Amino acid sequence: MIEGEEGWELLGRASTLTLITRGRRTGRPHRVQLWFVYREGAVYLMAHARAHGRGTDWYRNARAHPTVTVEAGGHRWIGRAEPLPEALLSAVTQWFAEKYGSAAVRAWYEGTPRLPIRITFDR
Repeated sequence: MIEGEEGWELLGRASTLTLITRGRRTGRPHRVQLWFVYREGAVYLMAHARAHGRGTDWYRNARAHPTVTVEAGGHRWIGRAEPLPEALLSAVTQWFAEKYGSAAVRAWYEGTPRLPIRITFDR
């Protein structure tokens, strides 16, 4: 965990982060690099729901073991992941479009069901 506001600003400026979850079956750490948005002290992510509707592996791992690690810029934070209601998906999508551009978000996410998730941190 980073002390002071500098670390939080660094997280806000990063273009991607590495999310480390614990495997829902094995308990082993799993790392994945993801786009994200940092707003009001929390990280927001979007997982593809996949054909079965349960989400990507990292999403399912975070649901099973909500304590996750976020890494960016050589720093690390421990947080708690929580799925968000579908009603917040449009807001999270808009935040992604503001950060990465509408065309990039459309190319990556359009036409795929998504599952929003928030990671909160003890500060």
